[in-house]
Amino acid sequence: MERRVRVLFVEGDDDPTPVSAERLADRAGFEIERAAGWTAAERDAEAYDCVVTNYALADGDGVEVVRAVRAAAPRLPVVLYTAVGDERTVREALHAGAADYVIAGEVDDRSDGGTDESMGGADTGAGGVAEREVATLEGRVRAAVSESGRTAERLTPTERVAELEALDRLFRHDIRNDMAVIVGWADVLRDHVSEGGEDILDRILDNGRHTLELTDVAGDAAATVTDEAATAVEPTDLGEALRKAVQSRRETFPGVTIELDAVPACRVAANHLLGSVFRSLLNEAVSNYRGDAPALRVSAERDGDTVRVRVADADPDGEGVRAEPAFGTGTDLERSDAGIDRYLVERLVDAYGGDVKVDDGAFVVELRVSG
Repeated sequence: MERRVRVLFVEGDDDPTPVSAERLADRAGFEIERAAGWTAAERDAEAYDCVVTNYALADGDGVEVVRAVRAAAPRLPVVLYTAVGDERTVREALHAGAADYVIAGEVDDRSDGGTDESMGGADTGAGGVAEREVATLEGRVRAAVSESGRTAERLTPTERVAELEALDRLFRHDIRNDMAVIVGWADVLRDHVSEGGEDILDRILDNGRHTLELTDVAGDAAATVTDEAATAVEPTDLGEALRKAVQSRRETFPGVTIELDAVPACRVAANHLLGSVFRSLLNEAVSNYRGDAPALRVSAERDGDTVRVRVADADPDGEGVRAEPAFGTGTDLERSDAGIDRYLVERLVDAYGGDVKVDDGAFVVELRVSG
């Protein structure tokens, strides 16, 4: 037997839509729970497959519902259903993350659950309008649930890992190889480009190299989920990882000055991806540098059984680097402000039993001395 579609219907007395929660509940395969107000969106989101919300609510509006649901459960679809909204309202709701909308009295056959013919012919009376509208609303809800990706939650852990491994191969091989060819041939063109075209060629190469870097970071990030070795901890040479990471970033960012101070001779609790941590941290520092010409200093100091690696502004009087939001606020890639470099740093440093933070305008990674 097919599972019923569970819908939270957020109703507003000031939004006189023809279709009530009870009428939608009459549709086959629907299970409806009513709520009066947008604060209901703070309920256990996993209990529902979709949220339907009016716009004019007693304690807010439907756009606030969309934002609240997106914050609590990013994959839970929300359908705006209103008799008082207009195109501006719809744009605002869609921008906030709504999956779809229905404006009362303006139904059409887009993703409808039925048409005039299936409703038994054209009926322009109040009952006919409501019937067409409930069919439309039903269709939009079913489409939103189908397209939301919530069916992915029914995948087994093994199936999820297999899909992620397939994406990893796509990034590391297919996309990376093609981009490497593009960058290689673009570089060959340097001797054949006029002076006026050099700036364009430099932009092509910069963006191509950045894409290559993203494929590496994305692959390493995927490995932290699919490969147990990515989070297994073993004694790792700190100096070697730092030197390679700094040299790599110097090549990636030729316009950025990166200085490396003397590094304590020790091994830390990490693994073969420690260099990726430092490369990603330098990526974050470059993109978050407060001055016009990035100049960074990388230093490391040992304090007993702890080593602190610091990435700071090379100018003692400079404005430093920043992290927005601050490190340590979570590693959920579904957040709108998430970055894959930040995700990789936080994920791996946590696996190493260390810590990453912003301290006095610098990025600081703390690692345990090992071996």
